[in-house]
Amino acid sequence: MGLQHIKMQILEMGLLILAAYSGGKLAQKLKIGEVVGQILGGVIVGPHFLELIHKILVHYDWLQRYVVFRPIYHFYDTQFPEYARVLEGYHFFVFLFLGIIAFSIGEELHRDRLRQVGIAATMICVLQALLTFLLGFLGFWLIFRFSVINALLMGAIGIATAPALTFVLMNKLKVEGQLKSILANIVVLDDIIEVVFFSVILGIALALQRGGSISSTHLAIEVIKELLFAAGIGALIFLLLKVFIRKKMPTEDEVAAEPNFLSMVMSEHPTPSLEILVVITGIVAVGLAVAIEFNLPFLITAVVAGFLVSNFHSHALFDSLKIENVMPLFNLMFFAIIGSSVRVESLSSGVLVYVIGYLVFRTVGKLVGNWAGCRLTAQDPKITACLPKLMLPQAGMAAVETILVATVLKQSGGMKLFNTIIPALVVFELVGAWLSEKTLLKWKSWTVGEREALDAPHVAGSGFSLHELIGQRICRLMAQTRDDAIFELGTFCVSQRIIPEVGILTNPVREREKLASTAIGDGIALPHFRTGLLKRTVVVCGLLQHPVDWNAPDHQPVDLVFLLISPEQYPEEHLEAIRAIGLALRKPDFRDGLTQAVADGTTAAYLKSFTEAKKDAPTADFTGQTAQT
Repeated sequence: MGLQHIKMQILEMGLLILAAYSGGKLAQKLKIGEVVGQILGGVIVGPHFLELIHKILVHYDWLQRYVVFRPIYHFYDTQFPEYARVLEGYHFFVFLFLGIIAFSIGEELHRDRLRQVGIAATMICVLQALLTFLLGFLGFWLIFRFSVINALLMGAIGIATAPALTFVLMNKLKVEGQLKSILANIVVLDDIIEVVFFSVILGIALALQRGGSISSTHLAIEVIKELLFAAGIGALIFLLLKVFIRKKMPTEDEVAAEPNFLSMVMSEHPTPSLEILVVITGIVAVGLAVAIEFNLPFLITAVVAGFLVSNFHSHALFDSLKIENVMPLFNLMFFAIIGSSVRVESLSSGVLVYVIGYLVFRTVGKLVGNWAGCRLTAQDPKITACLPKLMLPQAGMAAVETILVATVLKQSGGMKLFNTIIPALVVFELVGAWLSEKTLLKWKSWTVGEREALDAPHVAGSGFSLHELIGQRICRLMAQTRDDAIFELGTFCVSQRIIPEVGILTNPVREREKLASTAIGDGIALPHFRTGLLKRTVVVCGLLQHPVDWNAPDHQPVDLVFLLISPEQYPEEHLEAIRAIGLALRKPDFRDGLTQAVADGTTAAYLKSFTEAKKDAPTADFTGQTAQT
């Protein structure tokens, strides 16, 4: 290897880093997704895009007369072929990065986490994964006439989901609760299913490329044998990690010994550190190399190793794969290499048809599959409306696998798959970002948003009176916690024949509290839910014997609770009821008067007189603190 080659490697590495970093920052400002910018940055300094620039410059030879353009023409004439070859030497990084990602999936495969996934999330995930896979496979096989194995790979890669952007938006918008939980569970299962499908199909593809046949039982046995051997290598990776990174603090003898890197790491308590990251990367890399040497599905090797570490060693090892000062560089280099590998010259009208096909097949599979899964498992209508749209973003794993296919199946149509999927990933990131934000904002508007109604300036125009809403539905609560108070309110509603079962009320009300506390300050809370069992809004008032913590914005405990139950078909009644309550709370002595009326048994008369007295009262802004949305 000559010095000129080393110089070109350094130059291209520097250009890739700078272009991807600049592209990512610019994309962030334009709000189109950092990953998209990093890929586009790699495209611009990649040899394929530069080759197009060269073809344009060839038609303008007269530019060589200018000093500014001479170095450019000289570069293309003498050094560009070497520049293009250098890129091939960087592809090892993609394989290694994919192995680390597959290993990290093990973090989600702990027994306790698997138990929490639940049957509903599993059914939704399996249904949408199978539908997406079948649409991708059948579409590219029957319509676009791809070979069976390449069509299977298209379907498998289509399963992959990259929800990082969605979770960032969730954190930004403070969306918690059931939607976030079920999305996280589905995404984890989705990635596991995708890795297994992809690994098995890629193994078959490699066997065919070596001259095998898929028509005999022998190939099936070979695939199973390869999976077992791959899992065995994963077990060896686990054993090495267990030896090198011990789940204990150093002993006195180890401390007394002269410290060196190996002894330090072998005595390391598994807390996040750069040393542990180095050891994990090294051992996983060796294991992947062995698996590749024997033509084994190395992704299965990495996943099995991660699974064993998660369940039989220290779950904390995975935290070292998230070191903020290191992993962003790995991500940047990966997407830069992917961008630089995009064959811009191949984006013809024929390839564009394939790109559109991939977009259509995967979009239909994800939307219809998730929607059908939600309906089948009787999910909340709001989740059924939102969840499918949050599953569209795709980058990360799909991008890594695509470049892997392009590398190992170059002679069997791998580049055709690469040129189809990579442009589609950019579209999914752009559209996915826009659609995810729009969907999450709609979710918040459905589940959080009574502040405007409570602060409305025209409260006197409310269509409800307190007597109509509350009537005799006032009870004393002996609860010590918020959940206990909600349960007691539910029990009271059952006794009043408002609902047939306590769980019908308590489950959605508690879920709403996870999204944001319904305490508005000054010791008052307004929990609520909608149901199809009622045709008219009712309110249950609870007086707490012992004030309880309700996570109020003013940190004061709650002693007065108004539970609103409104019909699903008339959502506007929910806001009207809040306006009526807001009007009552503007009277300084309302709470004392209500408490005395309950003690005297004159609640109905008090509410009627209060309502009549307020008919002509001027409106005023509510001075209490409102619930944070």
